[in-house]
Amino acid sequence: MTNIISQQIESLSFIALQLAHNRLHTIMIHTHYYKRLAKKMTACRKVLIWVFPMLLIVAFALSTLPLFILEILHAVFIEKNVNAIQTGFLAVMILLIIRSIADYCSRYLARKASNCLCTQLTADLFDTLLNLSTDRYQKLDKYQSTTAALTRIKEISLSSIQMITVLVRDTLIIIGLVASMFWLDRDFALFIALLIPFAVIMLQVTQGQDNAYFHADTPLLAALASHLQRSIENFRHIRLYGGQQQECRLLKKAAQSLQQNNTHQSNYGAFIAALCRLVLSMIFVAISYLMMQQGVRNQFSIDQLGAFAAATLLMFAPACRLAAIPRASQNVQKDLEQVFILLDQHTASGQDNRTFSEVQGNLSFDSVSFFDPASEKTARYRLDLSIKSGETVAFVCQCRQERLMLIDVLLKFHQPLTGRLLIGGTPYDAIEHADLLAHFAVVSDEPVILNDKVAGNIAYGLTECAHEASITAAAQSSRASEFVREMPCGLQTRVDENGAGMTRQQWQKIAIARALLKNAPILICDNLWLQPKQSLLNEALMTLMQNRTTIVLLQALPVADSLFDRIFILKNSIVAEK
Repeated sequence: MTNIISQQIESLSFIALQLAHNRLHTIMIHTHYYKRLAKKMTACRKVLIWVFPMLLIVAFALSTLPLFILEILHAVFIEKNVNAIQTGFLAVMILLIIRSIADYCSRYLARKASNCLCTQLTADLFDTLLNLSTDRYQKLDKYQSTTAALTRIKEISLSSIQMITVLVRDTLIIIGLVASMFWLDRDFALFIALLIPFAVIMLQVTQGQDNAYFHADTPLLAALASHLQRSIENFRHIRLYGGQQQECRLLKKAAQSLQQNNTHQSNYGAFIAALCRLVLSMIFVAISYLMMQQGVRNQFSIDQLGAFAAATLLMFAPACRLAAIPRASQNVQKDLEQVFILLDQHTASGQDNRTFSEVQGNLSFDSVSFFDPASEKTARYRLDLSIKSGETVAFVCQCRQERLMLIDVLLKFHQPLTGRLLIGGTPYDAIEHADLLAHFAVVSDEPVILNDKVAGNIAYGLTECAHEASITAAAQSSRASEFVREMPCGLQTRVDENGAGMTRQQWQKIAIARALLKNAPILICDNLWLQPKQSLLNEALMTLMQNRTTIVLLQALPVADSLFDRIFILKNSIVAEK
C-alpha cells in the first residue's frame, strides 16, 4: 500500500512540477531593483537587527510546541499523571505568552523599520522633485505623479519589510518544526522535509491563477478596444460605404475570440489549481496513512502521533505565507520600477561647489532668442542688449507665459534657443547654477507662500543663518511690520494655503522683505510696480530697488516711466525700445 501511494505521488509530482515550472517562469524578478532598495534600507538596519531576535523567539516558541504536546499526551494516555498534565498546560500557556509578546515586539519594530525606509525614500523623492530641470516640470503631472509616488513608496516600505519578516520568521518556524520532528523520528522527519518545498510551490501556483487569467486576456482585450476605437473614429467612411454590418461582424468575431480565449484560460487555470490541490491532498493523505501505519506497528506511540500531527498542522500557515512571497515581490517590483524611474530623472545642479563668488549686477543678452514651447501661439523673441549695473529696465509683454519664459531664461531654468547670456562678462554656462541664482531676487504680484510662519517666509532659504534682528529689519524696510504687529504672534504667526487672511498687497510686502534679506544685486519684478493709492508698497519697492539692477516685467506700459532707464516692448516677435 505504501508503495502504491508513493508511486501515485511521484507521477502526480512530475506533472505538477512541470506546470509549476511553466507558471514560475512567467514571474520575472529583477534583482537590481531590490539591490537598490537594499541600499536604501541601510537607514533602518539598526531597527532590523533587533527584529531578528524577536522572530527567532517566535519561531522557537512555535517549533517547541509539538514537544510540549508530546509530554501532555504522554501524561494523559500513558502515565495518567494529573500533575504532569497541569505542568504541561502551564508550560504551553507560558510559551504562548512569550510568543505573543515577541510577535508584538517584532511587528512594532517592523513598523518602525518600515517608517524609517519610507522616510528615506520620501526624502529622495523630495530631493529629486525639487531639483528637476524646467522641461521636466512642464511635462510632469504634479498632482498625479506626486500622489502616485507617495502611495507607491508607502506600499513599498510596508510590503518589503513585511516580506523580509515573513521570509525570516516562517523559514525559522519550518526549520524548527522539522528539527522537532527529527527529535521524534529522523526518517519520517526527512520525508516531511523533502515534501515541504514541493508543497510551497504547489500553493504558490494555486494562489497565482487569478492574476494569470487577467494578464492572458490583456493583449486580446487591447486589440479589441483598438479596433472599436478605430471604427468609431472612421464612422464617416464606414457609413458612407455602408460598412456597418461588416464592422459589426468583425468586432463580434474579435469579441467571440476573446471570450473563447478567456474560457480556455479559465479551464486551464482551473485544471492546474485542481491538480495542485489534488497533489497537496494526496500528500496529506499519504502522511496521515504512514503515521497510522507507524502507529499500528507500534513504531509510533499515541503521544508521538499527536506531536507529529501538531507539527504538520503548524507548518501549513507558514508554508502558505512563504508561497505568497513571489507574487508579493512581483507587485513590489512594479512599484519599485515606477519610483526609481522618477528618482532617476535628470536633476539640476545642487548648491555645492560654487565657483563664481564675485557680486555682479550687469547683464548681457548676446543674440538670445526664446519662446514658450508649451504654447504654439507664443511668439519667438530675440534680445541683443546690455544692462548696466544699477539700471532699471522694463520689458512690456502682455502674455504671462512669455514673461515666465523670460524669467526662466534669466534664471537659467530654461536654455535659450540661440545666443548666450553673460553676467559680469562671464557666460552663464561657466557659472554654477546655484551661484548664479544667488545673484537674483524675484518679487511678484502673485502671493507666494513658502513657509508655515511669517518669519519663515521672510527668511526662506536663510533660516539657519538669519537672525531675528535682520528679519525684523527687513520687515520694517518693506513696510510689512505695519500689519505684522497686529497679528496674534507677530512674526511667528502661522500661515496656511489661504495666507492667514492676509491680502495680496500684504503678501507682496512679505516678498519684498524676503528679497531685501537675500540682498541680491539683480532684482526681477514680475508684473509688480508702483501703483497709485499704495504709498507704503511703493516706498517698499523703492527701498528694494536702491543700488540694484532692476528688471521689471509688465503687462502694459507704465503710466509714469521716469524711473526707467529703458523700456522694451515685446509684441508679435518684435522687440522695440521705447
